[in-house]
Amino acid sequence: MSNVTHIYLLLTLLTFLYPGIHATAQQEKTWLDELSGYLNWGEEEQGGGQKTVHKKVKKPHILYVVMDDQGYGDVGYTYPEQADMRTPLLDKLASEGLIMNRHYSAWMCTPTRASIMTGRYPITLGIQHDVFQPNTEECLNEKELLLPEVIRHNGYATHLVGKWHLGYARWSCFPCMRGFDTAYGYINGETGYIDHMISGYYDFYQCSYNKKNGLKWKILKEDKGVYSLYLYNKRVRHIIKQHDPNTPLFLYLPMQSVHSDYYAPEKYFDCTDTKRCTMQAMLNAAEELLTDVIQYLKDAGMWEDTLLVYHSDNGAPKSSYTSNGPLRGSKSHLWEGGVRTVGFLYSENKKILPHRGFTDCYVHVSDWYNTLIAISGGWTAYAKKTGLEMPAELDSIDQSRHLLFNDTNTCPRTQIMLHIDPVKRVAAYLKNQHKLLIGPQDSSESCDDTAFYPLNISSIDFGIIELFNIWADPNEAENIAEDNPDIVADLRRDVTDYLSHQNPLQCQLPTLDNSYPDDEVPYYLPWDFTRDYLPASAYEYNTL
Repeated sequence: MSNVTHIYLLLTLLTFLYPGIHATAQQEKTWLDELSGYLNWGEEEQGGGQKTVHKKVKKPHILYVVMDDQGYGDVGYTYPEQADMRTPLLDKLASEGLIMNRHYSAWMCTPTRASIMTGRYPITLGIQHDVFQPNTEECLNEKELLLPEVIRHNGYATHLVGKWHLGYARWSCFPCMRGFDTAYGYINGETGYIDHMISGYYDFYQCSYNKKNGLKWKILKEDKGVYSLYLYNKRVRHIIKQHDPNTPLFLYLPMQSVHSDYYAPEKYFDCTDTKRCTMQAMLNAAEELLTDVIQYLKDAGMWEDTLLVYHSDNGAPKSSYTSNGPLRGSKSHLWEGGVRTVGFLYSENKKILPHRGFTDCYVHVSDWYNTLIAISGGWTAYAKKTGLEMPAELDSIDQSRHLLFNDTNTCPRTQIMLHIDPVKRVAAYLKNQHKLLIGPQDSSESCDDTAFYPLNISSIDFGIIELFNIWADPNEAENIAEDNPDIVADLRRDVTDYLSHQNPLQCQLPTLDNSYPDDEVPYYLPWDFTRDYLPASAYEYNTL
C-alpha cells in the first residue's frame, strides 16, 4: 500500500469523525492526486494480477530565468496595444503558459536575489538598501539555507549560468559553496558584455564543488573578447549535453540581459536611430539564447518535462533605453515601475502546468523559495536526507498549488512587505488592493558606514503618507490617503509590526584596503585568499 493510499484512508477517517472538514479533505485528495504524479513523485502501484511494482515518478526539470532590469514595457505581451518592443518568443510562452499579473520583486538586484535564495524579505537580511559593492565584506549570510542546497538534497543537479551578485568576501560566500554543483559567469552586479570587466578588473569565472574534489575555481581569461551571451549559450549546451535526463535538473539562468552597459552585436539590430533600437537588439539576443536553451532541452528529451519560471529582478532603470510602460517610477523606486515585474510560467506538459491563462494573485520573489522546494520534493524529502527542518520564520509562501494547479479557493498571499529602508527612511506595503507608501520616495540618501540607522519606529518618516488602490489605479496617479484614514491606520500598524524584523545593514560593512582585485591580482577573489599560495598564473587553482 502506497504512502498516498495511507493518507487517503486517514483523510476518510477524519471526514467521518469530523464532517466539517469534508471539503478540506476532498481538496487535499485532489491535490494529492496531482502531487503524487508531478510534485511528490511518490510511488505508483501497478497490479494487474502480477506482483505489485513500485515505480518512481519523474520529477520535473526546472529552468529558472531571471532577467536583469527588464521593465514592464520591455516586453510585448504586457501592453500589446502600446508595445514598441517585439518579443515573439516571450509573448508565445507567456500566452500559452500562466502570466503572473502581480509579480513583485525588491527595488533592485541584490535584495531580489537574496530573497529568492533564502525565502526571506530583504529587511530580515540587512540587504534591502543597496546592491553589494566590490571590495566590501558584504555576503549573503552563510547561516542561511539557500534554495539550491535544499533542491540538491532533493535529488536535483544544480547549475548556475550568469550573474551571482550575492557576495564573494569569503570562499563560503561563493555559489558553489551555497548549493550549486557548478557556476559560470560573473560575481558582481555588472560586467562588460565583451571585455567582462568591472571597475577596471576582470570578472568571469567557473567553479564546481563536490565532496571528493572540494571547490575548484577557474578564472576564464580565454573568454575575454567574446560576447557573453554566446558564452552562456555554450555553457548551457555543455551542461545539458552532459546531463543524465533521468536526473532532475535545476538550471538557474540569471541573465546579464538587459542590464547596462547597453550593447548587442550588430547582427541583432533591426534599426539604429534610437536607443530603444539598442534595447530591441538586446532582447533579440536574449530571445535567441532562450530559444537555443529550449532546443538543447528538446534534443535531450527533457523539454516536455520542464517547468520554466521567468521574471525580472526589478523594474527598468530610468533611461531612454528602457521602459516600464505606464507604470510610475523605475528601478530603486517603490512605485510600481520599480517593483512590479514581468513574470510567467510555462511547460509543454499540461500535467505539470494545467493552470493556464493569467493570475491576479500576488506573487513575491521570496515565494519561489518554498514553491520550488515543494515542486522538487518538499521539506519532508529534505528532512529525510539531512535530518534538518525548514528554517524558522520564513516570509516565503508555497504557491505551487495555486500557480500550477489553481487548486486554491483564495489567493495564497494577500500582503507583501515590499520595503523598509532606514537610510532613505521610506517603506512600502501591499495589502489586498491597497498600497501604502511612507516617507520621501525621491530620497537620494545613500548608506554611510559611520552613521547610526535605527531599526525601530524611527526607521521611516511617517510624516509622509501615500495610499493607492493599485487595482483601480495601477499607475498610482491618485493618493487616496486623506479619504481613507482607517485603511491607512490598518496598513500602518502592519508596517510598524514589521519594523522589528529588520537586521543591521550590510551596506555599512567597511570597504577593505587589502582586498582583491589589485595590481598584483587583477581578479575578483575572496579576501581570505592569500598570496602565499597564489599560483603563478592566478588563473586556476583548487581550495579546501
